[in-house]
Amino acid sequence: MHYYDSRVCLVLTTPRSPTPLLPSSFSHVTQFSPHLRKMDDLPPGSRLADVRSELAMDSESEESGSATPTNADTAKTETEPFPGTEPFPEYDESECEMLASSIAADKRREEAWIYALGKATQRENRMLHVDPNIIPYFKSDPSHRSQVVLEQLRDLLADPQMRPEIREQFITMINATLQFNLVIFHQSPEFLAPKEIEDAELHLETVLNLVEWMEENLREQLETAEQASYAIEDASLEPTSAYERLCKMATLFAKAMKKPRYLERRLLALYMDMYEEWVHTPFLLLRNHQLVNEQNPSPERTKLSRRVIIIWDLMNSCIESYGTLTWFTLEIRRQYFAPVMGYLCDSPEIWQHCWDQYQALEKDRTQASEKDLSRYATI
Repeated sequence: MHYYDSRVCLVLTTPRSPTPLLPSSFSHVTQFSPHLRKMDDLPPGSRLADVRSELAMDSESEESGSATPTNADTAKTETEPFPGTEPFPEYDESECEMLASSIAADKRREEAWIYALGKATQRENRMLHVDPNIIPYFKSDPSHRSQVVLEQLRDLLADPQMRPEIREQFITMINATLQFNLVIFHQSPEFLAPKEIEDAELHLETVLNLVEWMEENLREQLETAEQASYAIEDASLEPTSAYERLCKMATLFAKAMKKPRYLERRLLALYMDMYEEWVHTPFLLLRNHQLVNEQNPSPERTKLSRRVIIIWDLMNSCIESYGTLTWFTLEIRRQYFAPVMGYLCDSPEIWQHCWDQYQALEKDRTQASEKDLSRYATI
């Protein structure tokens, strides 16, 4: 009885020490504990044997649980290699599409603002630079293109870079063209009545004189450009330094040639479109039908018809001359100036200096001639 009580005391005190939690299979631990060897000899159905087996099973499950990782732990370790850090956000296609659409909308809005501000600036320039006496187009005109071309002409004439003398000439031509259209197509039901021919000849003569002056001026510039190209070619072959050759060629170019102005060429092309819409096409269409049924030929009508065609041909010649002058300028630059400029670091400054120097000489010469004319006028 005493032996049984002491074993009970041993079992009750064993949970406070870690050694009874070890399984009985570890012989290297149990061989140093005689009390545990006595517990292995317990009968299978005793209460102490059941308690001992439960404690051993719990300890084995805890050790196996801590030693073998679960699938959840493995997945967590694979997805989160650095614990405590935020994972990389996933790609969201819908958010990227929304961002791209918002950027495109902002770009369209910016383009709309630029277009609106440009139109407002053109309107202000038109009020400042364009003569308000330009005859407005007719609201009843059926041709939408004719109205668009006239509106483009007004905007182009409002450009501050347009030379004042060119602006005045084209304003005069536009007014005369619109007056011719009014006289021929909007005054009498009969096409080319005698009174209409007399009034229309005055306006058409104004246009013809200005177009002839432009065509002659451009033809002279074209001839001068051909001669200048030969002189520049000779200067490029002289056995001097690159600096001296560039200065001489730049002086020859500035003296003989004028820079082609794209703005003026565009203005002439727009006026040609306007002339076609307002005068040339409708006039020839009606005139051809009239010739078929005309019994007695009219010299006045024939003369007016020829002038309408002559103006059209002269404007075509002006457009061709502008294109040829542009080609001459680019060709001279490519053949003669580009090779020399490649040797000099400050070639643009040399070119600009020669150009400014020649322009200053031309200005002084012009002022001197004006003084001479004014002096002779007072005598």
